[in-house]
Amino acid sequence: MEKATPMTCARISAGLILCCAPALAFAFKSIEELPWPSQGKFPAYPMEEGARRPTYFWVQGGAMRDDNLFRLSDGANTQAILGTSRRSDTVWRLGAGVRSDLRISRQQVLLDARVENNDYQHFSVLDHLAYRARGEWKWVAGPQWSGSAGYGTRRYLADLAEIRMPLKDMVTEHHAFASARYLLTPRWRLRAGLDGLRYEHSAAQLAPLESRATAATVGADYVTPAENSIGGQVRVTDGDFRNREVTAGGTVDNSYKETETSAVVRWHVTGKTSLDARLGHTSRKHDQVPQRDFSGATGRLGFDWTPAGKTLINAAIWRELHSSGDVSASYVLSTGYGLGPSWAPTEKVVLHARWVREERDYRGDPGFVLAPAGPRRSDTFRGVRVAAGYTPIRATEIGVGLDKGERSSNMVNGDYDYTAVSANFRFLF
Repeated sequence: MEKATPMTCARISAGLILCCAPALAFAFKSIEELPWPSQGKFPAYPMEEGARRPTYFWVQGGAMRDDNLFRLSDGANTQAILGTSRRSDTVWRLGAGVRSDLRISRQQVLLDARVENNDYQHFSVLDHLAYRARGEWKWVAGPQWSGSAGYGTRRYLADLAEIRMPLKDMVTEHHAFASARYLLTPRWRLRAGLDGLRYEHSAAQLAPLESRATAATVGADYVTPAENSIGGQVRVTDGDFRNREVTAGGTVDNSYKETETSAVVRWHVTGKTSLDARLGHTSRKHDQVPQRDFSGATGRLGFDWTPAGKTLINAAIWRELHSSGDVSASYVLSTGYGLGPSWAPTEKVVLHARWVREERDYRGDPGFVLAPAGPRRSDTFRGVRVAAGYTPIRATEIGVGLDKGERSSNMVNGDYDYTAVSANFRFLF
């Protein structure tokens, strides 16, 4: 593997904007993502009225063992990259949080905050404190107007699968948003929204690549009395990379404008089946080097099915643009699918599985366009998670999980595989 330089690290950082979550947290998510029967997720176990207080707190902890923490290829020189022949590590975590759902007349205020300490047994350079906080006001004004406004922030460790070296970069995300909906007639609704995103990096060699994105959305929907809807929307995003990327031919501005025009559907097909779909066209244009621009079909289809009172099945298929953590591509075209069945044999036990396959076509590299030196990077990721949850007594949740994943790539030493196991607990009060 090529030794990382400060400039290489900086280019890695540029791709991390708009990344929804660090891949390292995948195994730890087992306890958060389990559809607990006590939450009323399954028809066989409806939540008792008044069972969940408007405001509640929790403490949680756990451990994860990962046999390939930095997602290195079998052929990579581990000693040269990490300074040790060891690839595995155990991570301990301890955290606390609060969630509140306050209703005042027709208004609703949602608050969610959590903090978590992560302690690495071997690679202690990665020890960190992560947090997330979000507040949202869902407002209603008269019979026709409604909407939401809020702000969220979170701090997390950058994706080690892309950095692949013992570099600690804490990413801080800021997200402000507002939306409004107007019921033009009992069946027709107009809507508009604004989102502002800002990302900051803690690593000194990555700090110059702080970025911002601003998005505006307008749409119209046909709404049925059952709250099903079908409509269309246009979303325009301006992305700003504050520093120029250094290439063999000089420096390049990676700022862009993206326009997505799509049809959107949210429909309860039957009492046991629901559909959430977005299908349209995306155009992404860069301020410089237009040969890397994108124009094509994009979308996402989500499907939820409840074949029985104790069984849930979720499926999704997508073709979308995402920002990339690759050292060269500013965005990736992601095409994939996922399937996740859940089964709760009793009101205290839940079993869950998730399969994901995703093809990632890395695009947007100005260096490849200006001075091509080989094929454009293309990866295929396959992953599976199995998890189980148990509630021995009320307000106590215990979860265990197993994650296995592998990536194939046309990039030298770009392939990897890993196995991670985790055990977590949470106590609500």
